[in-house]
Amino acid sequence: MSTDPARDIAYTVLTALSSAVVPHWELGVVRLAHLPAALPEQWTTSLPLPSDPGARGPDQPVTLVDDCEFQRESDETALAEAYAHRPRTRVLENVGTRCEGWQSLTALHLARVLERQVVCSLYESRPQDATMGWHWDDWDGVILQVRGAKFWRLRTEPDADPHTVVTRPGDVLLLPRGLPHDVMTPDHSVHLAFAVTQHPLGAEPLGSAPAGSVSRPKPADARLTSTS
Repeated sequence: MSTDPARDIAYTVLTALSSAVVPHWELGVVRLAHLPAALPEQWTTSLPLPSDPGARGPDQPVTLVDDCEFQRESDETALAEAYAHRPRTRVLENVGTRCEGWQSLTALHLARVLERQVVCSLYESRPQDATMGWHWDDWDGVILQVRGAKFWRLRTEPDADPHTVVTRPGDVLLLPRGLPHDVMTPDHSVHLAFAVTQHPLGAEPLGSAPAGSVSRPKPADARLTSTS
């Protein structure tokens, strides 16, 4: 191990993510998989995060997201007021380029393994928070649950009932691009989404973040209308 804590953490996380993703990576697309305890629970919970008190840098806004809008705030007072007015999921977009921590190194090396550009964002939510509802993403998601738990409702078949998966600290969830899903937080949840894009390495770097790269189902499609 090195004398750089961030590099040591990234090495451990990347080893687990690579072992999880590579067997489910076919022709540039990830297959749906839930891999419990890919990393030790207590170790994962103790990882430093850019959402920790005092850790968020001045160039890292927080995006409040629901099924109506994405509201970005950098000022703590404005953020607190906006959240109090309408509690919503908090997202720190593109933390891989806005911080120099282990998340950045992990995203960089995962991109090299998969030969795709990878964007890492942090999602934090509580039970009262509004969410995006049923939606699908334009990227393959490598989800690492860091703290708390999250319920994922997955629409694996158009006419079937949703399949529910619960992620806990250390779990990895692989979400294929285009898979309709909805989420629910029982208490408090923090997870990292490593968005594996269709952009190859060497292409022009992406300027958008995963939180903005989602598609919502049409309201007329009753099967995909959120009931929460």
